[in-house]
Amino acid sequence: MTEPQQTPPPPLDDEARQAQKRRNWWLALALFAFVILVGVTTVVRLADSELGPDGGFYWSNPPQSDSQPMPDLPAADEARSDEEGSEQ
Repeated sequence: MTEPQQTPPPPLDDEARQAQKRRNWWLALALFAFVILVGVTTVVRLADSELGPDGGFYWSNPPQSDSQPMPDLPAADEARSDEEGSEQ
């Protein structure tokens, strides 16, 4: 089946084009505000978390004197022997 030929919409008059521009500016402003809100929320939430051994962002928190190094992970063969021992 053949589709009917679609004609392009008629050109907008000046009033409609101005209304379209206003909507576009408001949409751009809303998107910009949303991006800023997400960025600020992310920074605030990450600032409260402990991301490293000294805690927090590396550029905002000096190393803590009472911080302890991260424990070493067990070797692969030790982890397997622990799992087998717990199943028995």
